Order: sequence, then structure tokens, then C-alpha cells
Amino acid sequence: MNEQFLFCVQVVFWAMLLLLVHCYLLFPLTLPFVSEIFKRRKSPEKGDVELPTVSILISAYNEEAVIERKIQNILELDYPREKLEVLIGDDGSADKTAEIVARYADKGITLVKAPQNAGKAAMLNRLHKIAKNDILLFCDANTMFFPNVVRKLVIPFQDKKIGCACGHLILSDKSGSTLGRGESSYWDLESEIKKFEGVLDMLIGGNGALYAIRRELYTELPVKKSVMDDFFVTTKVLEKGFYCTFVTSAIGTEQTSKESSGEFRRKVRIGRANFNFLFSYLPLLNPFRPMLAYLFFSHKILRWFSPHILILLFVANALLLTSGLFYQIFFGALTLVLLVALFKIVPSGYYFLSMNYAMLKGFFMAFKREKSGGWAREARSDE
Repeated sequence: MNEQFLFCVQVVFWAMLLLLVHCYLLFPLTLPFVSEIFKRRKSPEKGDVELPTVSILISAYNEEAVIERKIQNILELDYPREKLEVLIGDDGSADKTAEIVARYADKGITLVKAPQNAGKAAMLNRLHKIAKNDILLFCDANTMFFPNVVRKLVIPFQDKKIGCACGHLILSDKSGSTLGRGESSYWDLESEIKKFEGVLDMLIGGNGALYAIRRELYTELPVKKSVMDDFFVTTKVLEKGFYCTFVTSAIGTEQTSKESSGEFRRKVRIGRANFNFLFSYLPLLNPFRPMLAYLFFSHKILRWFSPHILILLFVANALLLTSGLFYQIFFGALTLVLLVALFKIVPSGYYFLSMNYAMLKGFFMAFKREKSGGWAREARSDE
């Protein structure tokens, strides 16, 4: 191989290595300091401000195992009933979800029933058009709230520039699966990152289990391709020039998928949905909003393209084996790490490898034609 080609390969090797180190090490380690230096000045919270009206929106499909417990959980919320609207959309469930919800009509629970399964995005669009209140609170049927969650979540909206507030989801694993344990640990780290992004009021994507926005800032969800509704809605709030924050004390709890295969399929769907609308998220890289661009690139873009970066790093390293002892040692170490992860000797390594494979699979699936609507529900360990 000629020297010019080897030089180009070395550039690729070091660039890919730097991107991975930044994504998984430098970014999370430096974020607390970045958030402290550039934190947004907030006005003090006013104690006697009138509580806003809130509409809780839940899109449900075949949730008979958890929907009654969810309704009871909502009825126990510490928030004035006259300021709370609860809309539960049944998206053509084949079980008793709609029947269970209908029993609570006299308790202020409104059932919105779709004639056929059209998908979560279509149902959320429909619920948004019906909702009457100032703040829309989105959650999942299997997410259980602490009683004070609504009160905590609406506090940031005292600031007129706050368009979105995301709660703190605590994910636990009772399945005992390798991917389930890995997802629970990953979510702990993700919550820490969200906390510091929240200090900057630039949270990159909410969590569909528990987040709220101003009703007028809702962007209708696309329905022809699968979309991560929480990420799409909250990033559009940022694009409109409003802030998105994280409320650590607004707590919800949820279980991971029942089986490892379920967690993997969920990650593939997330990957596909993210790549489906990648170009619509690129305005977040606006150089005139450098902090937002930095967070989006470091937290999301690099994560989504981690499998591609890993493959390029491995190939470049293989091509450089004759270029010095360092590259030989690095290739041996990288191969060993991949084998240790693949054979589950280190469970966290297996989780990392599996989730990157899921993201890569989602990337290629984004190029395939897709049926609009529909759900692909995974059994959860709390059922």
C-alpha cells in the first residue's frame, strides 16, 4: 500500500477513535462542568402561582394487563381534579383495554376509541386535537407516577421560554435477562446525562413515559413511517426556539421488556425510527446555537452512528497492522474486547454490542418500505 493511502487510513483510524472516546467517555465526564459553566439563568420559582390546567394523554394498544392499575395511579395524583383532563386513546386493541377504560367514565377518564389500529403517532395526533388544557402530559400505560409528579412537572412552565419538561423515569429489571439488566444500567447513565442537559434547559429528546409540553407547541407527528414520538415532539420544541428541561423530582417507574429478544427488537425499532427522520432533526446542528448543536451531535448523532464508527475503526486498524506495533496491539485488544462482549463474559459489553447491532439493523431497515401505523408491543416484566 502506498504512503498516501496509509496516511488516509491513519486519519480515519484516529478520527473514529476520537469520536468514540468523545461519545462514551469525554462527553459524559465533561457534561457536569459544561452545564455548570453555561447553565441558563432561571428566575426564582414563585410559590403562589396558579397551577395550569393539564391534559394527560395516553395512547394504548392491548394494555389490559396494566391499564386499570394505570388509571388507579392517575386517580391518586395530588393535583386539583378540576384542572386535570385524562384522555386514553384505545388504538383498536384486540383485548379488553377499551372495556376497562370505559368503566371509569364517571371518574373523569375519557376513552377515545379508534375504529382500527393506526399506530401510536396517529392516536397522539387525535388526542392532541381533543385536549382542552394548557399543558399536555404524555405518558405510557405501564408508567406509574409518584403522586406529586404533575405538580413537579408543571413548575418549570412558570418560565415562558420553557416549552417542554421531562420527568425522571426509573427503569427497573425483574426479568433477569442480560439485555434487561443492561438497559436498566444504561438508563441510569442516560438519566444523569438528561439531568445535566436539563441544567442547560437543552434536553435532547424527552422520554415518552413522562414528559409535558405547552399545547400550542405540539407538532403533528408523521404517520407514514415509524417515528419516535417523544424525540420528534420535544426536539421540535427546541427548533421553535423554546427550552426543554429535566425535572429530577418528577418521578415515574417502569419495567424493562420481559425477554432479551423483546429489548433487542425495541432498540431496532428505535434505531429505524430515528434514521427515518434524521434529516428533519439536522436543524439542531445550527452553528448559531452552538450549545444545542454540541449536545445533539455528542449525545445523539454519535450514538446513532456508533456501529458505523466501530466498523470503520476495525477495518482501518486491520489495514494498519503492518504500520507499527501500536496498531497490532490495539487490533489484538479490540478483537479481545469484542469477543469478551460477544460471549457474554462481561454482560455490560454484550449489552453494548447488542444495542449497536440493533442500531445498525435499524439503519438499514430505514431504507426499506414500511407499512404505516400499527404497533409492535413487547411483553413487559411487570405483567
